[in-house]
Amino acid sequence: MYKLKYARKVLSFLTCSVLSVGIVTAYPHFSNDSTDAEAARTIAEIQEQRKANAEKIAALEDKISVLEGDKTQEKQQAAYLEEQIDIIQENINLLNAELESLSSDIKTTETNIINLDNDIITQQVAIDENIELFKKRLCTMYMSNNDTSASIVLGSSSFYDMMSRVQMINRIAEYDDKLIDELVTTIESLEQSKTDLEREKLNLTMKLDEQKKRKEEKDAEITVLNEKMKDTQYEIDRLAREQAELERDKADVEAEQIQLQAEEDAWYAEIERQRQEAQRLWEEEQKRKQEQLLLQQQQQQQQNNNSGNASTPVAPSQPSYIPVTPSQSGFAWPAPGFSYISSYFGPRWGRNHNGIDVGDGGIMGGACVASQSGTVIAVVNCCTHNFAKNYSCGCGGGYGNYVLISHDGTYSTIYAHMTSAWVSVGDYVKQGDTIGSIGCTGHSTGAHLHFEIRVNGVAQNPLNYVGP
Repeated sequence: MYKLKYARKVLSFLTCSVLSVGIVTAYPHFSNDSTDAEAARTIAEIQEQRKANAEKIAALEDKISVLEGDKTQEKQQAAYLEEQIDIIQENINLLNAELESLSSDIKTTETNIINLDNDIITQQVAIDENIELFKKRLCTMYMSNNDTSASIVLGSSSFYDMMSRVQMINRIAEYDDKLIDELVTTIESLEQSKTDLEREKLNLTMKLDEQKKRKEEKDAEITVLNEKMKDTQYEIDRLAREQAELERDKADVEAEQIQLQAEEDAWYAEIERQRQEAQRLWEEEQKRKQEQLLLQQQQQQQQNNNSGNASTPVAPSQPSYIPVTPSQSGFAWPAPGFSYISSYFGPRWGRNHNGIDVGDGGIMGGACVASQSGTVIAVVNCCTHNFAKNYSCGCGGGYGNYVLISHDGTYSTIYAHMTSAWVSVGDYVKQGDTIGSIGCTGHSTGAHLHFEIRVNGVAQNPLNYVGP
């Protein structure tokens, strides 16, 4: 999370300074408040890379966010499929239980049918046996060639005996008839029971087939759902792998951001070291010049004393504008009312100062005007640290708040370290128009206006074109 906040902070900073980076690469830094051109380009490259990395991180975060949403949807789909699979599996379990019960009922019915078949066979055998006995009696009676009725009468010893014999014969016949009737009734009952059981078996079989069909349908449904679940899980795994890859890419870019920040910090640390060294050398040079000047004054005083024309020595004045003859270019002084030049064009502190610094007392907040009419092609107006500071401040690429004006494509002017710029890119300004207020933003240790004149992008001595 810290890396993310840092990347966003870097992006916010670069959004403010992006215009200045382009100018820094096109125009070498002035040496008073920044490093040399090579260092400036290197820092610009680092900042551009940091900006690109910040954009990459933002894009990766957007992709990760989209993947997170997709994963959530796929997980919801998986949960729904799992719920449906559980429901269908429960139905399949119930169908399996019903199938087992129906199969058991069918087996029981089949057993009952077999038992009935056996009973029917047993009863049929009994009927057949009684019929055979009846046939044998009829055959015996027939073979005797006796009239049964007459035999009964003539053979009887008495009327009572005759009646007894007749009753016995009738009873035997009635018994045979009753026995046969009962056996037939039993067989018919068994046959009906068998028919009922077979019908029941048929119904059970049909129900079993129907339940098997339902189970097959449920099995097909759960097969489809399992395939969908498989596809869904594959998509979840794919999204997870893609997200992990994006997270690795993001971590790599964030690591590069940290490295770039370290490199930029190292550049500015080196710039500060060089500034301090240049300041030390400048102070030594000033001390040497003061000692030399004092020695010359002492020598002059001694000469005056020796000649008898002693006079009061005059203290050296503060450095000011050295009169020059401006060309016919038509440029005007950019800081009306202020003429003290604190730093001139040319070699200084081991490198070239590409402009002049106008730094009179009370110049803070003074008006900065266009030296010549032209079109504003670059503006930085986001630097807020408007006070003296060390060289660690790189807002505006070191220029702070500045304005770059193009004059007919050949000439261009730069107005740097302003408190604020009052114009925008694309504005056409006339010579003498106020374009901002003088300040101390960027690589600046005190309120002043850094002013440059360039011809085809090459820095020139402004005092060859304009004077206060």
